[in-house]
Amino acid sequence: MNAINTGSRRAAAIMVQGTASHVGKSTLAAALCRIFARHGYSVAPFKGWNMALNSYVTADGGEIGRAQGEQAEACGIEATVHMNPILIKPSAPGKSHIIVRGRVFAERGYAPDAPDETAYMLQVIGESLALLRREYEILVLEGAGSPAELNLMERDVANMKTAALAEAPVLLVGDMERGGALAACAGTVSLLPVEDRVRVAGFILNKFGGDPARLQPAVAALEAHTGLPVLGVIPHLSATGVAEEDGAVLESTPRAAAADGKLQICVLRLPHISNFTDFDPLQAEKDVALLFSTAAEDVAAADAVILPGTRNSMYDLLFLQKLGLDSMIRRLAAAGVPIAGICGGFQILGEMLSDPEGRELGGRGAELRGLGLLPVRTHFLPEKKVGRTVAESRLPFAPNVKVRGYEIHRGQSERKAGCRPAFLLQDGREDGAVAAGGLIWGTYLHGFFDSPAFRRAWLNMLRRRRGWQPLGEAAEAERSRRFDCLADAVEAALDLQAIYDLLGLDGPRKERKAWRK
Repeated sequence: MNAINTGSRRAAAIMVQGTASHVGKSTLAAALCRIFARHGYSVAPFKGWNMALNSYVTADGGEIGRAQGEQAEACGIEATVHMNPILIKPSAPGKSHIIVRGRVFAERGYAPDAPDETAYMLQVIGESLALLRREYEILVLEGAGSPAELNLMERDVANMKTAALAEAPVLLVGDMERGGALAACAGTVSLLPVEDRVRVAGFILNKFGGDPARLQPAVAALEAHTGLPVLGVIPHLSATGVAEEDGAVLESTPRAAAADGKLQICVLRLPHISNFTDFDPLQAEKDVALLFSTAAEDVAAADAVILPGTRNSMYDLLFLQKLGLDSMIRRLAAAGVPIAGICGGFQILGEMLSDPEGRELGGRGAELRGLGLLPVRTHFLPEKKVGRTVAESRLPFAPNVKVRGYEIHRGQSERKAGCRPAFLLQDGREDGAVAAGGLIWGTYLHGFFDSPAFRRAWLNMLRRRRGWQPLGEAAEAERSRRFDCLADAVEAALDLQAIYDLLGLDGPRKERKAWRK
């Protein structure tokens, strides 16, 4: 591996790792980003290696993990591809795209003889890390999964190898919502090699739902057993405002109650669902009961059905056919139930999907008939279209409403003559398609539900179909305010001075100092 010149000035760094996936690493990293930024430091997030279902598009059209994009927002800065230089996105069955600094570098399978790219990945991670250390005063690093997976340690570039490059002390997070959190903390430390074990500076116990005073005997026992301090017990926070990257959150999504006054919206839980953060704004609406499901009874009972983005449209189309949901969706459409498709879901709603190079179905070229609800045909291209955009709605329930969104897709869809687009993009391109009547539509845009005007227009259309009065547009839930609420809760629960000591810093500044690069 080539030597990396970090220059004479380097940011202090601290790393958040976990005993497992989905213990709250991304949320706590976002909270620390916000806390340090509010305390007057220039801060940036960093996750060297990430496997994510949901992604974020940077200003220059690069693709990174969703969490790092939102952590950058918490810092008050624009996200760059260097904040997540290696992103792994599963594509076809048994394969993943390796995205290096925002662009697809290669597609790899999971075969035992797959090339060992550990040294290359470490070099990429080290170069991006060095660049950020020259530009910022504090870096908040995030690990992936657990640092103590015995079969992965040698190739694990996401955790302790990155901590070593950054010279970062590690805060190990345990999930108190799950049983055995303290055992997981102690066990993780004991499994680490000595050179990694010494990097662990303390524990954070996350998602605790009880009285912290009653936990003190357990805290004392963990500290005595490991010789490491517990630096905070974070309460269970029901709404953090930080988007999920891990599909595990969908597994625990509760079944929506058929409550009076709530619209029942069913998002199909496709095997390769991606960018499901599209639906966070809907879930936050008080008159919406949102459910991720492919159960026939849930789909049949819905006021509206959404086919979401997917990493593999053709495979997921076959999945719907296997369950018989393709026929059910056609029957619902014929009965006048509104149906929307986003990105891969839009492709599935069309008449034909063509993949002559076999990128979708594992090397087999194929053509599949779609659901036939939109007069479009899709063929897949070698290169991805990735970028942010502003668009104007051409949908009948939200005429001329402006939205912001982003595109991430390889498919190119062509409308038949006479079919109207769903949106007009700022560069003059027409996007998506609308069926006659306007109840069935699809688009390649992600993120348009973030627009309160568009979101409320679509929901009010559903309310009118129920015979309910439309509601006024809700005030925009400012992400900045949510980050502040998260930071307030975490700051109150942490031994923040101990964390500043680990960083080698005195603590909060009274005034922001100029940072000379």
